[in-house]
Amino acid sequence: MTNINHFDKIIIEFLFYSGEIGASTVSKGGKMVKYKIADIVFEALVSHSFTKKVCAAYEYNGDEPVEFSMVITKEDIDNERRRTRDFYEEYLEWLALLRKLCAYAVQNANALLFHSSAIMVDGNAYLFTAPSGTGKSTHAKLWRELLGDRAVMINDDKPIVREVDGEFFVYGTPWNGKHRLDSNIKAKLKAICILNRAAENSIRKASTKEMLLTILNQTIRPEQVGDMDKLLKLIEKMITSVELYSLGCNTQISAAKLSYETMSGEKL
Repeated sequence: MTNINHFDKIIIEFLFYSGEIGASTVSKGGKMVKYKIADIVFEALVSHSFTKKVCAAYEYNGDEPVEFSMVITKEDIDNERRRTRDFYEEYLEWLALLRKLCAYAVQNANALLFHSSAIMVDGNAYLFTAPSGTGKSTHAKLWRELLGDRAVMINDDKPIVREVDGEFFVYGTPWNGKHRLDSNIKAKLKAICILNRAAENSIRKASTKEMLLTILNQTIRPEQVGDMDKLLKLIEKMITSVELYSLGCNTQISAAKLSYETMSGEKL
């Protein structure tokens, strides 16, 4: 997940043509902005108005102390450009902010970014993960159609999962996918589901081994060996603490009914 994929390019194009990228202004010297994401309070030196705009819901004006500060440098922008090829600098700043936050989260907050669609129902969080284009967002939309106001999107692309006092919680982030769906909320993680396309709907329990391999391919991996060890231990604890499933599904509402009833234990 360290490189731009096809659907990230769609997001970039959407933002450009909607005027959010390209028309962005640059503040001379930048501005230090305080944020609270995944209950981590930090400051970031933000240069582009685009970054400030898309992260606005996560700005923080409370009294909790700042845990760390970051400055997005030209070197950070260049590093993101090498990973993603040639894209707009304002978007690269946004990615660099994400990468720095994720590094801190693994090192200091028992938290990781998880490429998935996260949806909350009755206070519980459910994660659907798969490679881009498989249909995570489509399936999450089916849950919202099935459950109405009971279902709330936490994040449609890159939520953060954090261990707090032995339990795992899912948090919204501003890195929210092509449909721009997120909420600045958290919910206790109940289940994780690997999603696969299929003509007929079926669901089974997933093994910890297949889930570990899936999550490793759907997160930002630390560059330091010690941090990678922390990430592996965190993932191992997470996948032995919640229910794991593998869903083969089509795009019919019956797929959402099957997955919800199985994962929640509630018959509709």
